Amino acid sequence: MTTKKAATHDPATRDRIVRAALETLREEGFAGTTARAIAARGDFNQALIFYYFGSVAALLVEAFRNMSEAQVAKYRAAAAEVRTLTDLVEIARRLHAEDLESGSVTAVTQLMAAAVSDEDVGKVILDRFQDWIALVEEALKGALADQPLGGLVPARQAAYAIAGMFLGIELISRLDPERSEAEAVFDMMGSMAQLVEQFAPMLAGFVQG
Repeated sequence: MTTKKAATHDPATRDRIVRAALETLREEGFAGTTARAIAARGDFNQALIFYYFGSVAALLVEAFRNMSEAQVAKYRAAAAEVRTLTDLVEIARRLHAEDLESGSVTAVTQLMAAAVSDEDVGKVILDRFQDWIALVEEALKGALADQPLGGLVPARQAAYAIAGMFLGIELISRLDPERSEAEAVFDMMGSMAQLVEQFAPMLAGFVQG
């Protein structure tokens, strides 16, 4: 029965449902992302949600996977551009602006809130978040590769902190764009990166001496 039903699924309709779910999540939040609201936004019968996905929770998990794959691809391309700590900060600044405009991270934070009470959703989100952390770790290692003290930085833990901070900045900026201090934070981080790059060789000589 399941195989027969799966065979009749139309990929275009499936994608349409997923897009409607993401749009609803961004605009209405998790609490407002009901089957009725998703169907109204996508202009289709809400029964299609259950036919294609079985439940709203399963649809949201699929929507998150879909969005996460796109985000990881974008972040991976950005990580490949990183050569210095300054690069890392400036690329993070650019990604923040892009994500804020698209609302993609809003969907992530809304699903994270939902994950507190839904173990299955939480597991999927945390598994995907590990991919994001791994990308930051890769970029950080690249930025520190030529730094004399780069080997002293615990890249995994630093990547975890950076990814968490990035999500926090995105969430606060989305809640109240007019009071966002994201640009000031990126400016501060950029200045710190420049100082590290400027004085790290001197510090390395002092430590080794």
